[in-house]
Amino acid sequence: MSALSDVAPATPSTSKQGPGTERDKDQPSKHELGHHWSKINWKQVMNRQITADRMFMRSGLIRKDLIVDYCSEGDHPETFLGETLEGIESLLEEKQGGRFVCKYTDASNAYGMNFLDCSDPEKKRAGFDKLSAEMKLDNSPRVIQRYIEPKLIKDGVGEGTLHKFHLRALVIVVGDMDIFLYDELRVLIAPEPYCSSLVSSDKALGTLESRCVTAEGDKELSCLLHAHVTNQSFNKTHEKYVETKHNVALHECEELNCGDGDVASGAEGLWDQIRKICARTFRSLGKDKRKFMSLINTYEMFGLDFLVDEDDKAWLLEANPEPSMGMFHKTREEIEGVRDSCLNEGVGDNWVSVYSKDTEKAMEKMKALLKEAKRVRVKEGGGGGVEKIAEEID
Repeated sequence: MSALSDVAPATPSTSKQGPGTERDKDQPSKHELGHHWSKINWKQVMNRQITADRMFMRSGLIRKDLIVDYCSEGDHPETFLGETLEGIESLLEEKQGGRFVCKYTDASNAYGMNFLDCSDPEKKRAGFDKLSAEMKLDNSPRVIQRYIEPKLIKDGVGEGTLHKFHLRALVIVVGDMDIFLYDELRVLIAPEPYCSSLVSSDKALGTLESRCVTAEGDKELSCLLHAHVTNQSFNKTHEKYVETKHNVALHECEELNCGDGDVASGAEGLWDQIRKICARTFRSLGKDKRKFMSLINTYEMFGLDFLVDEDDKAWLLEANPEPSMGMFHKTREEIEGVRDSCLNEGVGDNWVSVYSKDTEKAMEKMKALLKEAKRVRVKEGGGGGVEKIAEEID
């Protein structure tokens, strides 16, 4: 394996946090690739002369319009791509009402997010009018995702008020599909108390205009936005945001069932749910090299966002490249390890294995051998022990 100095140097991304330009669905945008990705000498990486702290291809994970193709049913909210406003309206007509979140396919930090409430004709029209104005300006497609009715918790600031939240998990992909989950999940809580309405004074909610909302502006609109959007970058400048109250570790949040491998109160804990969702998703991603290409001498860390619904079920919303370390109050080096050490020596003790392609292949080979031994039974001993092992593995 290459020496530490051979790792492609990390540089901060300078790509915009907004959307990419209109493009073919199979072509990655500049924002998707990132500034650092383009600085890596991929020819040397392919020849295994150096290691890289980015994957060669990961659009299947980080594109909001693609990740749905790799999630198991029930792990990801109902999602579809709308390339025109007419197409979006037609698709939502088929859904016969409901509430939806509208996003760019490759933006981050809640940029350009809109909320559509199709349960009422007037609210629906307000949402479509706003979305129409924005789509005419940028001509970019949108991902439409069904709004998950959230579980609510107290934020420790107000007097018993309930707030929306989401969970941030860190996942690192090492080499050719060894997947690890960081053992600390963060609970990111909205600073404003939750209100079910997605409309303020006949205005539909959206994050683009939030830059213009001031104390003298539309206070109701600002409150609703900061009640529904749980993104830390979006909320940290809000007057009610308190870092120690609105960004807490899952294992320290008494209102949530963290779980640590055990089933508590008849319900599977959030840690256990997230671990299994990650395993299923990355197993599926690993089968499509066109959208998720891992190499033996590459590794990359991602931030995965999960929403918890009213029934304590976790839903994978999206995955983000170059996740913020600030919300974990640690540096990238402290979390990730010293550069290429995860390739040379394995990840640290604070990373938990959730999936390994090599281990899965070894298990499949063992199953095949045991099943063959079960069929070809030796005369002495009758093969009973082999049959029992084969049944247990199945």
